Amino acid sequence: MRYVISIKGGVDIEMPMGNIKNPISMEMRISQKIASCDAEQAMIRVIIDHVSADKSVPAESLPKTGVESTMQMDSLGTVRWVGGNAAWQGAEHSMMRFPEQALQVGDSWVQRVEDASGSATAFHTRYCFVGCDEDNEKLMIFSTELFSGHPDDPASGLIGKGIFSYDDEEKWIHGCSNHIEYRYRMAMPDNSGEFFTTSTILQIEMERLS
Repeated sequence: MRYVISIKGGVDIEMPMGNIKNPISMEMRISQKIASCDAEQAMIRVIIDHVSADKSVPAESLPKTGVESTMQMDSLGTVRWVGGNAAWQGAEHSMMRFPEQALQVGDSWVQRVEDASGSATAFHTRYCFVGCDEDNEKLMIFSTELFSGHPDDPASGLIGKGIFSYDDEEKWIHGCSNHIEYRYRMAMPDNSGEFFTTSTILQIEMERLS
């Protein structure tokens, strides 16, 4: 399976001594190949085939062409990166996991987001099965909402929205689009009386090529 992935946005840091801007504008093409599988899980090799980026993005921060990673995926779509790093920035927001129960149109469920190493984060995603694509009935459409904590927690904020399309014949994600925007304020490591703020904005698009 081949995908094109577009990532735009940036991570800006506001500090007492000045601001640092880290823009992100890049496009990647990746290949996924099932290396092995059984009834419980599959091992999938992910190879970066091509990378292009805006000149403002430092070359040393870009993924390297030809680099191979390995992800382990269970029958519900839960991903663990077990070899190498996550193949692209924001990959944890581009993976959808199904609940164990059968789905009807309008059903929703909440799952905690895990980082590239499989560790739980504070983020939670609420998925909702919207229905099938009008022009291509084999594609199941899901809307997503990303929260800074659990959606039922009053202190949790909505920080992202997106949409997934899932090929019900091939049993594989066809594509997704996610917009994520959040800010964090934290104490400076060497001076608890001062703070720095990180502002993250990411637009992640992933589309199946073949």
